[in-house]
Parts: sequence; C-alpha cells; structure tokens
Amino acid sequence: MAQIGMLQYLDEQGVKPDVISGASGGALVGALYAAGHSPEKILTFFVESQMFKVSSFSFNKLGLINSEKLNSHFHGWIKSDSFDALDIPLYVATTDLNTAQQVVIKEGELIQALLASAAYPGMFTPVKIGDKLFADGGITNNYPTDLIRDLCRAHLGMYLSPLEHKANHEFSDAFDVIDRVFEIYSSAHLLKSIQLPDISLSPEGIDKWGAFNVNNESLKTLYTLGYETTRDYFDTDGAEWLEQVKKSLTKKSLFESFTR
Repeated sequence: MAQIGMLQYLDEQGVKPDVISGASGGALVGALYAAGHSPEKILTFFVESQMFKVSSFSFNKLGLINSEKLNSHFHGWIKSDSFDALDIPLYVATTDLNTAQQVVIKEGELIQALLASAAYPGMFTPVKIGDKLFADGGITNNYPTDLIRDLCRAHLGMYLSPLEHKANHEFSDAFDVIDRVFEIYSSAHLLKSIQLPDISLSPEGIDKWGAFNVNNESLKTLYTLGYETTRDYFDTDGAEWLEQVKKSLTKKSLFESFTR
C-alpha cells in the first residue's frame, strides 16, 4: 500500500516509469499500474478484493489461503492474461520451490506469475506453473532492483521490510513470528540491492506494520504513509533528482514527437 502512495505522488509530478520490477505484493501493485490503472484505483482493488474471505480458505496443508481462488480478482483489471497486455514492461520475481532458485518472469501468462510471486509461505498455497511449484519472490529477492538496473536512466525504489529491533510485545500471534523470520532471512540478500537504485525510500515506522494488516483502515493508512514519505523526500533532499528526471522526460517527449 505504501508503494501505491509513492506512485500517486509521482503521478502528480507527471513522472511515470518506463519499466517496473516487483516481488510479492510489489509485483501485484506493479502489474496493476503497468495495466494502466491509477494509484487510487489500485488502492480500491485491494480494499474491495477481500482476499482473506472464508471462501478463499485452503483445505490442504500447504497454506491457509488457496492462491488459485484469487485468480478471479484480476478479471476486469487487466486486458488479457498476458505480460504483452501491459502498457509498461514488468519483471516479476518468484521462487522455484523445487530448485530453490529465483525465477524472473517477464513474458507469457501474467496472473499465475503474480500469484506465484505473492504466495507468502504458510499463508498462501504455492502456485503451480508447468510442472513446478512457485512461492513468494521475496524468499530469494525481496527487493528486486537488480532485475532492471541496467535498463534505467533514473532508478527509484521503495523497500518495506527494514530490519529494525522489535520488542517482545510486538509479537502477538504466529503471523508476527512468520513475518519476522521472513524479514531476517531476506535481509541477508539486501545489502547490494538497496545500493543499486539512485534512491531507495523506506517509510519511517513501516516496521510497526506486519504483512497481514489487512483491514481497510490499515491499507489506507499505509497508502498515506507511502505518499507522505515520497512527498517529504522530494520536497527536500530529492528535489534536484526529481527535477532532473522531469527534464529528462521532457526531452524524451520532444524527441519522440520529432521522430513520429
């Protein structure tokens, strides 16, 4: 939700990405934006989709929520079930459970790739693609900045799992423990990834929210946090960078008009 807030601020500045990479929930946000939806509409998607309703529960031992039952949520939100239907190129990080390797998907069927990337271990069932099982892209690459670094003239990311100290009282249920284990494991891969973008934003206080804060007020609060973090940064330290990006986009637009 915080990443949607970042996109909202960039939209207001007339800045749209040429390419997007994402893992887990970030892959879902990236796909909906690449499909042409405004950030406000994307927020509506998550508020109205109710992915954790009882009818989505799984009756096998591989996860609480049946990932396949979430497929229908994307109907009407994308033109067709294909990466080719997106307006912006998208790179989706997933994890192959059979080989224990990262797999990057950027073409072919879109929805299965998204469900695979967001299949958080224990919460969502793994997703079968071909003859293999896939799970959350964050297991192997929780901040997939490396996937598009060489394609970017200017590179911006938002990272939402900073490894901050947590007090005993912040662990209230099993989901908090799972979330913490996931953060600790993925942090081992982060040092290089965080250094790759020109700017990596991480909203202050985001660590107080778990991966399963799914009530609507929480979603809207996190959206606002992402928006305000982005706005405050580009009003101060990042103002010059943003201005350079805007000038670059203007030159690109002029060039394209001359070559048509």
